[in-house]
Amino acid sequence: MRVIVEVYREAGGRLTGTLQHPDGSRDAFASTLDLLRLLEGLDLSRADGPAPQSPSARQASEPESEVSDD
Repeated sequence: MRVIVEVYREAGGRLTGTLQHPDGSRDAFASTLDLLRLLEGLDLSRADGPAPQSPSARQASEPESEVSDD
């Protein structure tokens, strides 16, 4: 699943912005707590397959090639 979060810092330091869902819908948030609530409410059962792996995780999951001294 991929979501896009636009975050803005107001003059007083408060974080505000929007969270864009994979279907294109958007939810606004007015504080860090609001953003956390939105993230917690995501329906991860609708994810579009496995999450992309970081390069280090990919290397760890790949089998090592065997070298023959023949």
